[in-house]
Amino acid sequence: MTVIEHEVRNAAGMTGDARTAAVSNQQSLIIGNEVRQWIKEGRVFQGGTGVLSTPEAENATALTRQQPNFMVRVPASMVIIPVFGLIAPEATGAAVYEVLISCCNNDPGTANRTAIEPVNVNTRYSLASSRVLAYKTDAGASGTAPTGVADLLRLYNQADFDAITGAPTPPTIYSPRHGLGQECVIGNGSSVNAFMAHFNVGTSATFFSIFTWAEFTYAEYYGA
Repeated sequence: MTVIEHEVRNAAGMTGDARTAAVSNQQSLIIGNEVRQWIKEGRVFQGGTGVLSTPEAENATALTRQQPNFMVRVPASMVIIPVFGLIAPEATGAAVYEVLISCCNNDPGTANRTAIEPVNVNTRYSLASSRVLAYKTDAGASGTAPTGVADLLRLYNQADFDAITGAPTPPTIYSPRHGLGQECVIGNGSSVNAFMAHFNVGTSATFFSIFTWAEFTYAEYYGA
């Protein structure tokens, strides 16, 4: 990208086809969609909680680092970039609805979690397996306190969110490329890292959720 920008800035010194090619090349890079390219390459996978009209019951009544409701464990030598998240509360009771999305630089563990099989969002690669590990169903502490935590999105909403009738109650969206949360890169060459999503209220509640992420090997992403 830097090289192309340099060519365009100096396009005044070009003539004819060379000038046209330089400007056209820059425009194609500007309008190109990076995530769409990742999807085309079969890198983007999806996981979540709840099925059809049946939400998943969540036990946590407060945000607790060791109790993510959805988690992606990124093995050593892999890297992920979270792309999108959607959280839809089905029943929140008369309590405050909270969401916290974060990442950490260690392995939070898998105790009290249920492993799920991520699905590729490009049907051409529907048989391709994800190279990371995804988990749902918070039934207690995961085993290890997360370290090096970076918070990516935070929501604190009014009590009894699902009972609001005076205005629409849309789902919570994590979409850092649209200004909804912080972008991040998760993974290194020597240890397990993790992406975590917490969503709960002050009492037991039920939720639907969807999360997508792009996968790379450490060497692909960092060139090492």
